[in-house]
Amino acid sequence: MLGFLNINKPSGMTSNTVVQQLKKRFKIKKIGHFGTLDPLASGVLPIAIGKATRLFEYSLEKRKAYTVVFDFGYSTDTLDVTGTILQEGGYIPTKSEIESVVSSMLGKQAQIPPLYSAKNVNGRRAYDLAREGVEFELSPKEITIYKFNLVEQVSETKFKFDVECSSGTYIRAIGRDLASKLNTVATMSSLVRTMAGEFNMLSAIPLDDALEKNIEDILLSPLDVFKYFGKIEITEDMFNKLKNGIKIEYDKISKDSFVICNDRVVGIVKKNDDCLRLDTYLDE
Repeated sequence: MLGFLNINKPSGMTSNTVVQQLKKRFKIKKIGHFGTLDPLASGVLPIAIGKATRLFEYSLEKRKAYTVVFDFGYSTDTLDVTGTILQEGGYIPTKSEIESVVSSMLGKQAQIPPLYSAKNVNGRRAYDLAREGVEFELSPKEITIYKFNLVEQVSETKFKFDVECSSGTYIRAIGRDLASKLNTVATMSSLVRTMAGEFNMLSAIPLDDALEKNIEDILLSPLDVFKYFGKIEITEDMFNKLKNGIKIEYDKISKDSFVICNDRVVGIVKKNDDCLRLDTYLDE
């Protein structure tokens, strides 16, 4: 079995729990998710089945999109509502004040990850050290925020935003940094991922619905996901040669291409090569 599932993860569940439920329901040996969503967050969680787990590195669209609500006036150690309150009574900015600084959040920048994150610190997860009260610092990471729009004021203290950013961006930290520009503090109260690379909310299936269906009815072919790839049809004899590491002379390949043999996706060949040579083997 080879392909992807576009799951709409519910809030309150870890990404790994989603994977384990799908693994058990469909009796799948090899399965993995594409980009962790915190338990608080809901939304798009791409799942790879079988050797499709090898295709994540080929994603050209590393961008991710979210709808997030920041609650101004208080902060927590985790930067979201699941954490312990550190500060209360902070200034509540007006809608116009927020709108005056949102554009300054755009572009490439160095973001300091939250202490409660999965970052590796001397062989240990940062969140484990934070829970133990160990003092440490995390190095800034370069990210890019492509889009940051204030959507609406939800309540007296809460504001909803649309964010589009590079992979690896911490949305919780965006709230922290935005509040800092306004001389106050904020906490993320809700988060929905609406896009992860080639996957979006329009085609995402709620987890409960997916668990009730036949996997063949919801499995996405790599050909449907990576539509910008080329396709090369080969014979079984050619495929056997490629599997054994034998190069096959071929017209110059203009882009990464799927290799199709007997109507099944069996591998990927890289661009700019005068020969066919399997870069990634996908046949079961």
